[in-house]
Amino acid sequence: METITQERFDAVAVLTLNRPERMNALSKPLLQSLDDALTRLADDAKTRVVVLTGAGTKAFSAGADINEQRDFSPTDAYEHMRWGQAIFDRIETFAKPTIAAINGVAFGGGLELALACDLRIVADTARLGLPEITLASFPGWGGTQRLPALIGASRAMRMMLTGDPVSAQWALDAGLANEVANADTLRDQALTLANAIARHAGEALAELKSVVRTGLREGRATGLEAEARGVGRLWGSAAQKEAQAAFFARRKRAAPDAG
Repeated sequence: METITQERFDAVAVLTLNRPERMNALSKPLLQSLDDALTRLADDAKTRVVVLTGAGTKAFSAGADINEQRDFSPTDAYEHMRWGQAIFDRIETFAKPTIAAINGVAFGGGLELALACDLRIVADTARLGLPEITLASFPGWGGTQRLPALIGASRAMRMMLTGDPVSAQWALDAGLANEVANADTLRDQALTLANAIARHAGEALAELKSVVRTGLREGRATGLEAEARGVGRLWGSAAQKEAQAAFFARRKRAAPDAG
């Protein structure tokens, strides 16, 4: 059975973590398949937005496959963390917008995967958490960095220090989730959002993502310089000219007749 399945809905690709019998645990083969799928989609001109979700109704992903880590040495653990970080960094820096449709529990590495995405839609039945502290460890695939940046250090530290899961509503109120959906309509809501994004020019979406990351990583002054340069790079492109012409055509049609 494939660990990652792919579907296409116009300009939206849906990648599904496909280990429902293990609550979509992030095994090495699954993560490698995910990375491979992203490589293909990066070069696919038809794809403008990518949605990640989990198979079944119980889990987006319950986290790393702990069975693979049972006999790790300290060096093994370090290398596995760096490998996973590289994959999740690739998702964060992926040129095309990414949406995590969290259809069930998102624990540990599963939540870290969702944090690497641009947007998160959470089923109202889902629970989210970073429980690594209960195993005398802590998040190692970017969670210690992305969660505080997203919801603030105080809230993030409480989640990580206790290991307690939070509800979908808590996630929404904290800014961890962008939207909460009924579990039965989660997929449709995610596709609606994805299609709303996908109608825009791919090069503008990619440039926008890059500029925002630059500002977050390097500060406001550098971000503003990147912003201006990004707008300059897009100005005069075929897509920009087309969109501008359409804008003025609509405004002309809407203008009242001269009397």
